[in-house]
Amino acid sequence: MKSLRWRLTLWFSVSMLIVVTGLILAARWHLDYELRQEKWERTTPEHPDWILHGSFSDTEVQEILGELVRFWILVGVPLVSLALVFAYFIARRSVRPVREVNRQLSGLGPTTLAQRLQAPDVDPEVGELVRRVNELLARLEQAFTHLQEYTTQVAHELRTPLQLMRLQIEANAAGMKPELAEDLQEELARLTSYVETALTIARAEQGRLELQTESLPLKDFLADTLELFSRLAAAEGRRLLWSCSADVVVLADRSTLKQILFNVLSNALKHGEGDILLRVRHRCRSVNLLVGNRTAERTPNSKQGLGIGLRLVQALSNQTKQTRLAIRHRGFFWVRLQLPADGNATPNHE
Repeated sequence: MKSLRWRLTLWFSVSMLIVVTGLILAARWHLDYELRQEKWERTTPEHPDWILHGSFSDTEVQEILGELVRFWILVGVPLVSLALVFAYFIARRSVRPVREVNRQLSGLGPTTLAQRLQAPDVDPEVGELVRRVNELLARLEQAFTHLQEYTTQVAHELRTPLQLMRLQIEANAAGMKPELAEDLQEELARLTSYVETALTIARAEQGRLELQTESLPLKDFLADTLELFSRLAAAEGRRLLWSCSADVVVLADRSTLKQILFNVLSNALKHGEGDILLRVRHRCRSVNLLVGNRTAERTPNSKQGLGIGLRLVQALSNQTKQTRLAIRHRGFFWVRLQLPADGNATPNHE
C-alpha cells in the first residue's frame, strides 16, 4: 500500500479495532467470571425473611454471552465502518498540504526556479518543510544561474578564436597538406557547432529566445525538412518512413521546430539503426509528432555523444508555449513532440 492517505487510514482503523476488541474481550471475560463463579441472592418485598440463592448453568451462561456477542457485532460493525470513513476523511485532509507542495514542485523547471513554494497552511511541520525546500531552491537557482552565465561567457569567448583559426587555415591552406587542412576545417566546424549549440541552449534556458509563432501546414513543412534526411538515410541503406495528412496545421516557430527535428533526426541517424519512423497523430487541439528508431548496440570502442543535441531539443521545447516533449528509451528510442494545433484546422483522426 503505497498511498500515505491509505496508510494513515489503515493505521487509525486498526488502532481503533484493537482497542475496541480489547475492551470487548475484557468485558466478556469479566462477565463470564461473574456468571460462572459468583452466586446471586435476592429478597422479595412480600416476604422480607425469604432469601433466594442461585447461580447460572453453563447453558445459560453461553446463551447470555452469545446474545451479548451478537449485540456487539450488530453495533460494532457499523461503528467500525463509520470510523473507517472518518479516518479516510481525516487522512485525506492531513495529506492535503503535501499534495499541494507536490503540485507546486511539479510546475518548477529551469526557467521557473525563481518561484518559491507557498505553505498551504500554518502546520509547523509542513511550514518547516516548505522553508527548507525554498532554501534549497534558492541555492539551486543561484548555481543554475552561475552555470548558465559561465556557459554563455565561455561560448562567446570561444567564438572569436575559432573564427580566427578558420581564417588562418584558409589563408595558409596552400602551404599545408590537403588532408591536414580538411581535417582541421572539419574539427573547427564541429567545435563551432558545439559552441553555437551551447549558446542556443543558454538562451533557451534563460528564456531569451525570440520566437515568431505562425500557422504551419505540417505536411509541406515536413516534406522540405525531411528531404535531406531521407537522402542521408538512403546512403546508409536505411529508410525514413513518414506520412502526414494535408490538412494538419500547427502553431509553431518555423526555425525552432526545424531545429528540433534536425537534432532528433540527426540523433536517430547517428545512434540508431534500421528504419526511422515519423508518425503524426492529430487530435482536437494538439498534434503529436512521434520519431522512433531502434537503438544500435554499443561496442566497447564506440564513442558516446555529449548529449547536447537532446538537451537542446528539451530547452527549445520548454521555451515554446504549449509544446511538450517526452522521451522513452527501452530498446526502441521514441521522441514525442506535442504541438498546438491551429484552431481553424479540421481534426483528422488517424
